[in-house]
This record gives sequence, structure tokens and C-alpha cells, in this order.
Amino acid sequence: MNNNSIAIEAATDGACSGNPGPGGWGGLIIFDDNSELEIGGSEQNTTNNRMELTAAIKTLEKLKNYKLKENFKLRTDSKYVIEGYTKWIINWKKNGWKTSAGKSVQNLDLWQKIDQLRINGLIMEYVKGHSGDKQNDRVDKIATNYSKGVSILSNLKETESAVDFFEKNAPEEIQELFSRNELIHKFAEKKYFLSSLELNKLLGEENHLKIKNYLLFEWRNWKLVPKNKKYWIIEKKES
Repeated sequence: MNNNSIAIEAATDGACSGNPGPGGWGGLIIFDDNSELEIGGSEQNTTNNRMELTAAIKTLEKLKNYKLKENFKLRTDSKYVIEGYTKWIINWKKNGWKTSAGKSVQNLDLWQKIDQLRINGLIMEYVKGHSGDKQNDRVDKIATNYSKGVSILSNLKETESAVDFFEKNAPEEIQELFSRNELIHKFAEKKYFLSSLELNKLLGEENHLKIKNYLLFEWRNWKLVPKNKKYWIIEKKES
């Protein structure tokens, strides 16, 4: 992604192991240059509805930083989020943030937050969960993994035959190097954004100062490029 990239679509999802219980949320923003931004997080004691709302809130916060295409769609499998955002909030606000029965609105803090983050022209679109929709499946995986304590970084370390072989047979330092390069290749291919914390975990503390100061640098076959002093993107070095 570059500074002139336009966000063309987003997807969000929330998950909870038990209700209440440990929860996770995930968001995906896709840009017109085919780059992507994945975000996610977790909470120890929460509900599914709070995670669905949090996913939408965190994604809307990110979208505020970018130019959006006309009729931009944020896609979610939560009718709770869509109905609340498009309909219920109108009456709640008229009633002083009370329901029609005069009761306090559940998850009031999150509803007030999402209302503050409204983006003109943004459309909330429903997508059926677990229906084979590629974007919905991705954010579902992010949210579910976070609810289980697995980060996006770990999420991308897939078990392929070559990786399995190295994990069983190669010396430990070679295993680590191979795994790093596999992950870096995936990040570069998908044009994922990484936070400084995630990049530190990926490359190790020896690059800490360069990462902390958002300095462009190279690591083996790869070029690490800072973006707006917020994120990093990985590019293949030219031969």
C-alpha cells in the first residue's frame, strides 16, 4: 500500500469461547493496489456481541486514516451490529440511550463509540457466516484464533510438508531461520501490514533500534519498509 491507496472494502468478525468467556475480534481492510491490512485482538472475559461490536469499532477507527471508495462496504455476519448501527441507535438516542421499554441499552459503551465513528456513505452489508465467503472466513479465523490466544503472526505459520520436515529433522537454528523466511514470504506476498511489535517478534531483538526508529533496512532477501511511522510492509529485494 502507498499513501495514495484507496480502501475498497472491509470485513469484520467476533468470536467468543463461551458466552461470556475469552473472546477475540478480527478485521480486514482491502485496498485498490491489492494490499491488505489485518487487525485483531482479544479480551479475557467478554461476550460474542461485544466482540462483534469491537471488531467493527476497531476497523472503523482504522478506516478514518484512509480515503474510501464510493459506496464503501463493511461486511459482517452480525445482524446485531447491522441492525443496531442502522436502526436501533436512532430510537435509543431519542430515548436518552434507553430501549423502548425504558431499560438501559446493553453494551452502551460500545454503541456510543461506534456511533461516534460513523463514516458518511459507508454501507453495512450482511454476509452469512461459514458460507464459504473468503473474507468472512479470514476474519472469522483471526477472531477465533485470538479468542484462543493465537495472534495473527502465529496464524500465518501454516503446517506444510516442508515445514513439518524441518521441524522434525533440522537443527534448531535452521528450523528457526526457515520458519522466519516462510512467514516473511507470506507477509510480502499478501502485502500485510505489521506493527513494530509484530516485526520485532518476527526478526528478533537485533533489529530493535531500526524498528523502533522506523528506519528502512534490509534483512537477508527482504527489504523492511516503514509506513507512516505506524506500520511496516515487507518487500522482496531486487536481484
